[in-house]
This record gives sequence, structure tokens and C-alpha cells, in this order.
Amino acid sequence: MSQPVGELARRLGLGADAEPWLAELAAVTGPDVPLPDEAEATRLMKIMGIPAADAAEALTAAPDPDRQPELWWLLQRSRLLLASRLGDQTPLASWPDLPRELDRYARYFYLWVFLAASPALVAYHEGHGVPADITADTFADLGSKAALHRRTHGTGGLDKQAWFTLHFRGLLYALGRLQFNVDTARDRAGGPPPETPTLDAHIPESGPMTPAACDASFAAAPGFFLRHFGTRYDVAACTSWLMDDQLTEYLPAESNIVRFQRRFRLAPGGYEGDRNIIEFVFRRIDPDLDDLPQDTSLQRAVVSHLRAGRHWQVRTGWVDLA
Repeated sequence: MSQPVGELARRLGLGADAEPWLAELAAVTGPDVPLPDEAEATRLMKIMGIPAADAAEALTAAPDPDRQPELWWLLQRSRLLLASRLGDQTPLASWPDLPRELDRYARYFYLWVFLAASPALVAYHEGHGVPADITADTFADLGSKAALHRRTHGTGGLDKQAWFTLHFRGLLYALGRLQFNVDTARDRAGGPPPETPTLDAHIPESGPMTPAACDASFAAAPGFFLRHFGTRYDVAACTSWLMDDQLTEYLPAESNIVRFQRRFRLAPGGYEGDRNIIEFVFRRIDPDLDDLPQDTSLQRAVVSHLRAGRHWQVRTGWVDLA
């Protein structure tokens, strides 16, 4: 299929902001491959932890090359792009949400991209000697985010597709309680020099972030990346609403969040994180403050801070791993 990027965007109902993504896809070449059949897709979704109801619906939403040639082209080129960038730290163009009019085909489109890309990623992990349990734990992030999609939106699906391009380029790994990826930004103020090999640390929603569990993850990260990818990382960054030191005004000094913050040197500045913290704490999009639950100290802190006319921040902190 060969169409100008602008025409393809129009046919798919995508805005002009999707054109860099489409242009990036148009630049990759290679043969189409069949999608995993029902048995293989079901097996992969089980490894990923996709909830059973979502997995069943996803099976009905696989793009078809004859009925949906544009979606098929997008899926195949997205798969090829991920395969061509395995281990490549160069940032990708933003991957947009597909139009809601496509319904389940939009909601599950990126899940099918990642199902199709799974064999190449597994081979990459195996080629670098990544243990099978770490591969499985890394895949399981898709199931976690699928469950959060239903909690947040009330429907099955998978979003956060830009986030998952890190997993499927072999840059991000689940190492115990935390996840780490090779830093692709390298231009954050207040951190080490840009040439310093740096990891990004992430805190998935998978239970308490106890100091002992976090200690084990931070201790494991340098050896893992050195052993399997040949680079020693002695610095990690974390960019999150969890790094906003305003939280110390509300939470006990021995809370897991405050203790996590104390590991880091905060970089100056940040950006407004009200929407970010509300989505992560409450799994709501643009709610009325009066409708939010007040069951935990963190929930009460978020709401009282906003009611006082103040704003939350997304901040970055740095920690030495050596």
C-alpha cells in the first residue's frame, strides 16, 4: 500500500500531529507476516496477564488486511519499526491514539501490534541472555496497564502505547519492584553530564513500594545491564508526581513515598502534574473534586492541596546506583 502520509492520515481520521509517526512508519520496509493465530495470541496474552474478558474481546478486534487495509498497514509497519529499533535509544515519533469511531479496533490496535512484535522481542532477550522470568515480568506490564484501562475508562483496551515502545525495543526491564529503561532523553537539567550512561526508574502499580523491595531493585539494575548489554549504569533518574516534595507536607516521614523521595537529589523545576496525579491516584480523567474518594492519606492530600488553589508538580530526581 502506497499513499502520501497526509492522505493516509485523512483516511484514518488522524490529525496532522500523527504525520511524523506515519512518515516514520513509511520509511521502514519489509514483508508482512501473519498475525498470531487464536491459540498463539491467547497464549501470549496469558503471559502478558491480559484479563480474560479483555483477551476474548481482543480476539475479535484483529485487523484484517482485506477489510481494513489501512489498519493492517499501520500494524505491519509498527511491528517492523519496533524490530528495526531493537536496542536503539533514538526516540521515536509519538504514537497517537486511533479515532474512537474505530471502537474495539482502536482500543485493541496497539495490543495487536505488540502481539505481532513479541517474537522479535523474545528472540532479542534470549540473544542477550535475559532470564525468562524477567522477560515474563516485563511482558506482564501490558496486563497491568490493560486492567488500569478498564478501571479508568470503563472499557477494555490498551493505551500508553508510547510507553510500551520502550519494552518492545528492548530498552525497559522489570527488575523486582521497579522497572528500568535506558535513558533516551539525556538533556534533563540538574543531572549528570549528558554523556553519563543513565537509567530511568519507574514505579509500576504493583503493590507497596517498600524500602526493602526498592533497595533490591536498585541493587540489581547495574549488574543486569552490564551483564546482558555491556554497559555499566551508575546513575538513575526518576521523573514522576511521586517526586513532588510538596507531598512531604501531607504524608508521614516514614511513609513509603517520602522514604523513596529521600533517595534522590531533586533537579530544579518541574511541570504541572495535577492531571497526572489525579489519574494515577484515582484512575479518573478530569473528575469533580467532590466526587473523589478520601479513603487514604494520599487521596486526602491530593484533594486538599488542589482545593487550596495549589498545584502538583512532576519532578525529576537523581540517585547514584554505585
